[in-house]
Amino acid sequence: MIPLDETIATTHTDPAEIPTRRISVYFEGPTPQDALCLEYAATPAEAWEFTSAAVHAGLMVTVDGQVGPDMRRLPCRSLWH
Repeated sequence: MIPLDETIATTHTDPAEIPTRRISVYFEGPTPQDALCLEYAATPAEAWEFTSAAVHAGLMVTVDGQVGPDMRRLPCRSLWH
């Protein structure tokens, strides 16, 4: 079970609202040393919707189940499900 703290805490008791997916979004920089990776916690539905939109926009995205207790939730997550 993923510990729920204020970073990924949810007030919902619905298991579908618990973030169980890590979304990693990769951005290229002017040099390889300037590349950036942002990681977020998301529900499976949020991860699916966000990844579909991000890949369509040309971003490189990966999704896995490695959610950490200090991981930030996906910004504007209501847009993604």
